Amino acid sequence: MTKKLWTLTEAREVLPLVRDITREYYLRASVLADDVRNKLLPENVLEAKEEEIGEIVKHWTNEILAMQIDVKGLWLVDFDNGSGFYCWTWGEEDVLYEHGYHEGFRSRKLIEENKEEDDSDK
Repeated sequence: MTKKLWTLTEAREVLPLVRDITREYYLRASVLADDVRNKLLPENVLEAKEEEIGEIVKHWTNEILAMQIDVKGLWLVDFDNGSGFYCWTWGEEDVLYEHGYHEGFRSRKLIEENKEEDDSDK
């Protein structure tokens, strides 16, 4: 299967689904993480909750990857655009950032206003 290359328009169109999927897993993991951080729990219960968090993250990762979107970190996804990545992380309202292939989250920059018109050439 060939790797999907995303236009900015396509990435923004699929984002509501990505956000809904991420919200579901984020909320489930957050409840467990809150228990782990703030409750005095027996060791076996603590370990079970930590394992469940790991399983939640693994299921989220697999769902996102199945959409041909790259997972780059916890609740952080990249859309390959052929010359780099459009980047989105949980809490952001839209796909607003991009970075090169050899750069990461720290190097991302705001997408230029005219990027969407440039994408239509692909």
